[in-house]
Amino acid sequence: MTGTERPRVGLGLKAKFMLWLALFVPLMMLAAYGYFSRHQQAALAAEIALRGQAICGSLASGAEDALVMGDDLALAKLTADAAARNPGVVFCSVVDARGMIWAHSDLSLVNTPATVPAGAVRPAGAAEGILAYRTARGVDVFDIARPIAVGGTAIGTAHVAISRESIRQAIARARGGIALVTAAIMAVGIAGMLAMVSLVIGSLGRVTADIEAIGNGDLDRRIEADRSDEVGTIALAVGAMAAKLKTARLQLIEQERLKKELQIARDIQTALLPTADPALPGLAVASYYRAASEVGGDYYDFIDAGGGRLGLVVADVSGKGVAGSMVMTMLRSIIRIEAARNDSPHGLVSAVHAALRRDIPEDMFVTLFYAVLDPGARRLRFCCAGHNPAYLFSPGTGRLLALKSAGQPLGLSFTDERAFGEQLREESQPFGDGDILVVYTDGVTEAVDLRREQFGEARMEDAIRSCGSGGPAALKAGLAARLEAFTGREPQADDITFVIAQRKDNQEGGA
Repeated sequence: MTGTERPRVGLGLKAKFMLWLALFVPLMMLAAYGYFSRHQQAALAAEIALRGQAICGSLASGAEDALVMGDDLALAKLTADAAARNPGVVFCSVVDARGMIWAHSDLSLVNTPATVPAGAVRPAGAAEGILAYRTARGVDVFDIARPIAVGGTAIGTAHVAISRESIRQAIARARGGIALVTAAIMAVGIAGMLAMVSLVIGSLGRVTADIEAIGNGDLDRRIEADRSDEVGTIALAVGAMAAKLKTARLQLIEQERLKKELQIARDIQTALLPTADPALPGLAVASYYRAASEVGGDYYDFIDAGGGRLGLVVADVSGKGVAGSMVMTMLRSIIRIEAARNDSPHGLVSAVHAALRRDIPEDMFVTLFYAVLDPGARRLRFCCAGHNPAYLFSPGTGRLLALKSAGQPLGLSFTDERAFGEQLREESQPFGDGDILVVYTDGVTEAVDLRREQFGEARMEDAIRSCGSGGPAALKAGLAARLEAFTGREPQADDITFVIAQRKDNQEGGA
């Protein structure tokens, strides 16, 4: 039957239980009465099994730990309690694997070898481990033995001796009224069980209806749990299941929404980034971008500043997700518009702040490093708006200079255009043959290893000195390899972005 097919209609549970009770219970009780009357010896063996084996099994189970620990006081208490609580029990004992008595109702026998009296026999029809014999005090008993085992290994035996005479007397008293009792039990039992079946099956029917409704999507269905038995427990479990399913469904919807939002943000972020590195005479450029598991806010771009000059921008938006990607979209559009109006880094960055400040959310801001590379004039001009310092490296001399000019992050609502422009500083540096400019985001220096130690500026500076002489492509590969080796399997928490530009005389462009 498939999951969508309904079961065939037949007798319900209530009708089946009633039919079973009406047919089989009387037959079974009558058969039991006849069997007991005709086979007294079998009934006696059954009585031994029902009473003695249960007592012996309980004694063996309780004696396991005490016998392993050698706790003779605990064993003595177990045997004494078993004998005292069960009428008809003549004695109880615990014997270890060597045959020595550790505990006995008769304390005089403790620490003596266990022996089987002469004439002990197994009663006809009795289970294995039951012997019939007469004790030294002249009491006829059935000795029931049960092994005491730990981990499948027998470490001793528990013995319970039941008086045969007490069993015979009980059976003799019962035989006189067995017929009347059988009839009364049959009548009252069937009536009571029919009433119980009606009550239980009725409650199960309500629970079944609730389960079907929940299976059809009604997760707000109210589950009545007015019983304190197993049926009530099932009803409570069904109610809890419905609540968990509802919560899981809401979480799944939210996860799908977030998944779609993150995918939109990734698509936006990918579309914002350059598809290829620029190729300009006198410059070799290489860029590297590796997104984090979550959508970050890194942005880099190349601007044609005219006259063979290249504008290079690297920025980091404080927010993540769709909000960060939307701010990046705004930032990219504003920079490209203002680049056509402003020849200087100071003018462009100030104009970007003025435009961004009006629309960016108050809890977000942007750090930015903008440089204009002029290979013809052998100079570069730059502004740093709260961003990480860039590096200017001269492979010929080995000089490594950190470029960090004054400036606040973009988009801060409490910093107006005038105050921002006054604090922002534009600086200029010689950009000679072979000089390398490295601009990056904090995802590089703040990358962590398994010990939560950051990559840091010292490691980055060492990578620039070691790999910079090979040009932008070699430095890009070397720095990326060192970052990957440092972080190992540690998940990436932030985007990693860096851009490398080198001035090369007689260079036609490219990396």
